Amino acid sequence: MPALRAAFGRFAESPAAMISLAITLVMLFAAIFAPLLAPTDPYDLTRLQLADALKPVGSRQLGPAEEARVSIHVGAGPAEATGPGTVLRGVSAVPCGEGCVELAAVPPDVALASLQIRNLPRGAGVDQARKHPVQPWWTVTAPAGPVRITGLTGAADIQVIAKSLPQETGLTFYLGTDGFGRDMLSAILYGIRISLTVGLVTAATAMVLGTGLGLVAAWRGGVADALIMRAVDFMLGFPALLVGLVVLALLGSGVDKVIFAIVLVQWCYYARTTRSVALGELGKEYVEAARVQRLSQGRILLRHILPNCLPQIIVLFTLNIAAAIALESSLSFLGIGLPLTKPSLGMLIANGYEYIFSHKYWISIYPGLVLLVMIVALNLLGDRLRDLNNPRLDR
Repeated sequence: MPALRAAFGRFAESPAAMISLAITLVMLFAAIFAPLLAPTDPYDLTRLQLADALKPVGSRQLGPAEEARVSIHVGAGPAEATGPGTVLRGVSAVPCGEGCVELAAVPPDVALASLQIRNLPRGAGVDQARKHPVQPWWTVTAPAGPVRITGLTGAADIQVIAKSLPQETGLTFYLGTDGFGRDMLSAILYGIRISLTVGLVTAATAMVLGTGLGLVAAWRGGVADALIMRAVDFMLGFPALLVGLVVLALLGSGVDKVIFAIVLVQWCYYARTTRSVALGELGKEYVEAARVQRLSQGRILLRHILPNCLPQIIVLFTLNIAAAIALESSLSFLGIGLPLTKPSLGMLIANGYEYIFSHKYWISIYPGLVLLVMIVALNLLGDRLRDLNNPRLDR
């Protein structure tokens, strides 16, 4: 515990490292608790509305318009007919004089998009209404108040179709919406979760595979060492993005395919680093003592050599998480990474690319800023860990 406290004290000497650690912890918290922190579920396609698409930052969500189709008896006194709606509950009719009736929404404070009146008696009319050229239908668009029917000679049964304007809900789109009507704040929180998951799983898998091969190459030497190192040289000869493009072009898109493609790129870094460190450890006295005691090869590698390789491996692991996230985002931006049902930060940036020149900047800018901050924080964290493990920088 004192050693751990001392190591953290050395780490905390760098303000940039502490800021990067805080940002990384915030990102991890957002990824773990994304379903609780997100205002909406961007994967729930049943809740997406095209009316919410491309809304700017700070917009309020509008609920669907409601329609009330009711039959009402007018001309014989006040009347009211209710419908199935929750906002627009019906229509009321109130006499306003001889042969005159006023129709209003129930409740009266609901703003109407239109009010259509059918089956009016001959000779009756509707103020400020447009009559259908063939049918006995009268339509008032966006009435500002009660709609007045005049010219009634007696009681009549009429049909009324009232449509309300979309009503604001309690949801605010703090970062706007994308072209599908998804809340960008929710999409970014889930995107952080997916990007970090892919980065962590990929880096961990590549670490296990590459570290194991590096230990085998250092311990065995000879043909095994030559084969493993030539495979490392072969993989390092290709750009990481090119390898990802080829693998996904052959296997198709999917989370498992993306992870496989990135592992194929990253394992060689762990293998080369582990082999280099392990070769320096093999000639030390504690390894010779373990051999004299006739310990098994696996025990010597895992219990004695591997712990001395871990500091360099942990530094590489931290840096490769950022590299994996960047590579996955690049592949998703090109449209061959993760599927549409699992939008990572790279895919969110790609979704907003076509809207940038239409001044819909928020669709790409905010996911891009989050991705930039995440990668920079992880790189600064890895750089600080590397400096702490560099004896030349000890004071």
